[in-house]
Amino acid sequence: MVLVHSWCRQVESNELCGSEKGEDEYMGNSRKRPLSSTAPGRLQIENDLWGEPEKKAVVVHPEDTQIKQELDDEIEIEPVPDAHYGLLGTRNWEVPQGSIEDLPDEVLRIIFAFLPVTDLFQSLSLVCHRWRIIVGDPRFIPWKKLYHQYLLKEDMALHRVERVLQDFAITDQSKECILGLIRCVSAISTSRHVDPSAVLQCLKCHHLFSRAEVCIANKLPHLQSKTGPENMWAIITAMVLFSDGVRDIQRLMACLQRPCSSLSIVDVTETLYCIATLLYAMREKNIAITNRIHYNIFYCLYLMENASVTAPQVVEEGTPSSLKLTHEQQRILNHKIERGQIVKIMAFAGTGKTSTLVKYAEKFADLSFLYVTFNKAVAERGRLVFPRNVTCKTFHSLAFGSIGKQYKEKGKLNFSKLSAYSVSFLIQNREGQSIFIRGKTVSQTLENFFASSDEEICEEHSPVWFKNTHGERKLVSPKEKRINVEEAKEIWRNMKNLDGDVERKYKITCDGYLKLWQLSKPQLSGYDAIFVDEAQDCTPAIVDIVLSQTCGVILVGDPHQQIYSFRGAVNSLYAVPHTHIYYLTQSFRFGPEIAYIGATILDICKGIRNKTLVGGNQEGDVRGSMAGKITMLSRSNFTVFEDAAKLVGRERQIKIHIIGVRGNCQHVLHIPKPATNLAINDSFIKRWEENDGFIGLKDYATRVDDRELEMKIRIVEKFKERIPELVQKIESSHVLREAMAGKAKLRHKGTSSDYLIGTVHQAKGLEFDTVLVADDFVDVPCVSGNNQRRPQFIIGMYPEDEWNLLYVAVTRAKKCLLMSQSLEHLLALAGVSEILPKCSKPGAGQRGALIPHSLLKTFSPQSNGSKDTGGYLCYSCVQKRFGTMTPLAFLPTLH
Repeated sequence: MVLVHSWCRQVESNELCGSEKGEDEYMGNSRKRPLSSTAPGRLQIENDLWGEPEKKAVVVHPEDTQIKQELDDEIEIEPVPDAHYGLLGTRNWEVPQGSIEDLPDEVLRIIFAFLPVTDLFQSLSLVCHRWRIIVGDPRFIPWKKLYHQYLLKEDMALHRVERVLQDFAITDQSKECILGLIRCVSAISTSRHVDPSAVLQCLKCHHLFSRAEVCIANKLPHLQSKTGPENMWAIITAMVLFSDGVRDIQRLMACLQRPCSSLSIVDVTETLYCIATLLYAMREKNIAITNRIHYNIFYCLYLMENASVTAPQVVEEGTPSSLKLTHEQQRILNHKIERGQIVKIMAFAGTGKTSTLVKYAEKFADLSFLYVTFNKAVAERGRLVFPRNVTCKTFHSLAFGSIGKQYKEKGKLNFSKLSAYSVSFLIQNREGQSIFIRGKTVSQTLENFFASSDEEICEEHSPVWFKNTHGERKLVSPKEKRINVEEAKEIWRNMKNLDGDVERKYKITCDGYLKLWQLSKPQLSGYDAIFVDEAQDCTPAIVDIVLSQTCGVILVGDPHQQIYSFRGAVNSLYAVPHTHIYYLTQSFRFGPEIAYIGATILDICKGIRNKTLVGGNQEGDVRGSMAGKITMLSRSNFTVFEDAAKLVGRERQIKIHIIGVRGNCQHVLHIPKPATNLAINDSFIKRWEENDGFIGLKDYATRVDDRELEMKIRIVEKFKERIPELVQKIESSHVLREAMAGKAKLRHKGTSSDYLIGTVHQAKGLEFDTVLVADDFVDVPCVSGNNQRRPQFIIGMYPEDEWNLLYVAVTRAKKCLLMSQSLEHLLALAGVSEILPKCSKPGAGQRGALIPHSLLKTFSPQSNGSKDTGGYLCYSCVQKRFGTMTPLAFLPTLH
């Protein structure tokens, strides 16, 4: 399989796809070939018995082969027979020892069946006419091809699946549609040599076999009387439907591959693809069925089809040259960037995007790359892991070197963002509106202009909404927009002026000089291509700079980790046109349990189903277990302070680390350090002491919608006079831990902490063993008894950033995930409750329930990881929670 993958990649990189030359070279079985079929100077790779490179590439120089070249012009040699048909490679480049093209069609069909569909259609079918016929044959892996065609919503596939659903009564009108699914799978055609009794004997060692056998005997007794394989397939299908996770299906496949089983692996995978297609179609038809079963099947098949090229290890520092790559990463490395090309790499969380870029730069060592990002720490890490042909910079450092340093030398550089308070001193006081509210709208106009690609400030940059003096949300009138634009232009003119403004009231911000750099139309010469990391966070101004370059551009990022739209970021991974697009969907960070939660958030909240997040085979847990230290991730800084106060208030002294803090934790808590006499030290807040006091400050925060200040006020209102004591305890309990360069995860330095706490924004790019998700994200209500959402809760009511924040929080976990109640409710919208509420009649349905034990048993995780054990579910609870699965899950006849 390694060689087949390598062949596909070689076809892509050498651009042989679909060419007449490729067809002529790869078609014939008895065709004679000259000994020197490889041109002098071409790289030759020697492979060992496993298809892995045994030595570095050997360059064949013309002077070393002069005699051979003279003989080659006259002599042709028949290939030497090879017992492995070249599948295991050759040790001698001079003498061909057989090739995969010499295999009969029957063997090629079996080999090709193991490959991902993408490779089949984008690579293999383009090699030659013979391979194209095999791949296109309707009898060749029909369900596997139908599954992927259905995901792409091809008309033919939609029609065929719809007909199958109707023929077997798999509809929302049928209460027993799940039994129709089993009847459909049991009708799959099977080879004559298959012995159903032998297969069933192999399955008896699987813990789900007896449950499935009883289910089929009671629900579909007519299948037992048939002499064919129908009963065998029905039991296998029931085992899949009862599976608790990916490992149950992997064990099932292992049982079916035992020597006593007469089933081929293609028979098994075709059956799994059939089940997956029907389950996916049921959800598309709004039939109440959990998405967990489909995910288990997809995950298992994905790992099986890509196992030969997937690296199991996790790299600590950098990326060693021996690291294997996934087929998705290798596909990216096969593309050599050219001038003018725009390549997008859509990378899910933890899928190794940095490692991919490192290997890309290593492979194309003759090219010069510029790696640009937004975070200074990420750029510094890049300098450690990238090879010498890569220059690592931040966008602001490039802008500072060109523009910003001039303003720093003149003392006109402001490293803080524009605030409504500071802008209020730069605009005229007009009747009828608060000066602070007008300061807010003018500052927003400037920030929107800085983030845009426009050359002049216009009314489009003015905010659409504002809060009036009564806190009511109102539309900004056309007249007010014109005033905002005029005043923003005046401030911008004074900001840009290096020689004016003697009092230095109009200092330019970092986003301001970045805007000036964009307007200067910079050309980043000397590079063959630019890597743009975290491209989902690019503003239109940044996008304009990148797209104006003449070299190649590679945009890398996760569109679902865009959590900075409030700063003017646009999801350029969707908005920017591209010449090529690639995906990284397999995460090295976690196993199937955590991957499922992340994939479900994308499915339910964002409708992402065509690309699915998967992980590896490592162990993980989402049902209350813990590993290592607990990391508590929150939506807001208020919750961070609240969590810190709770932890330091325990009897036993707790060591905590606030993520992102390298010095005094005051900077992250945003609380002014209290003096013994409770004097106010913060210059901004101190101004209010002289006028309207705390009430005036609170009114200001409400009027200008300053959420950061409102958070501080909430802390003051809740903890009041306890704040000095709490801040002191938090400081004394705080432990410093530095972010490890080379890999975005934390390493102890000095005394270890018991808990890590922080916001999702602070934790972005990091990973932790155990993550506890706080309950301050979107408040998702409990699903009602009929498995429908409450009328008042609609996913689309919330900005996409809110769901992205939850996705980022979940995907920080490596081993264990402790879920909030809202997250549990969100999973219920997917048709499954990972953690079920206690049954009102515990034990009533124990003898009749066939649901997997871990789903049937009820418990609730506590913050310390303990479990509150409950009873089994009664029939009523089974019906409420599992809907369509109830006919399989509950057998009243067993009572």
